Amino acid sequence: MDTKIHQKQLNNVFQKLGELNLLELDEVMNRIVGLRKQKLPNVLSKIESDLLRKINHAAPTEIQKRYDFLIKKRKNESLKVTELQELLELTSYFENQNVQRLGYLIELAKVRNVSLDELIEQLDIKPRLHVA
Repeated sequence: MDTKIHQKQLNNVFQKLGELNLLELDEVMNRIVGLRKQKLPNVLSKIESDLLRKINHAAPTEIQKRYDFLIKKRKNESLKVTELQELLELTSYFENQNVQRLGYLIELAKVRNVSLDELIEQLDIKPRLHVA
């Protein structure tokens, strides 16, 4: 595009913006910020990548399978005393992982300068209910 034409169009836009009241100007600013975000490449910083990797880190498959197996046995009321102790230990393990995950989520929210609720919405995190 010709630089003179482009500059003339920008001047027209700024002239029109100068005619807006404060609320209208705020709305335009929000829309401009949204457009800018859409045009930015979706590149994560190293710290965001590291935090997302930690947030998404799953328990080893064997531990998860054993935990699921023990939960089924508990539901069937066929859990032995030693298995109950193992289930309690695995439950503690998963609770600790969730506490760590929450810490990483809070850290990521701070990095992105958003609330934890906003981050959870951005990442589309859904709660999982474990009903016995």
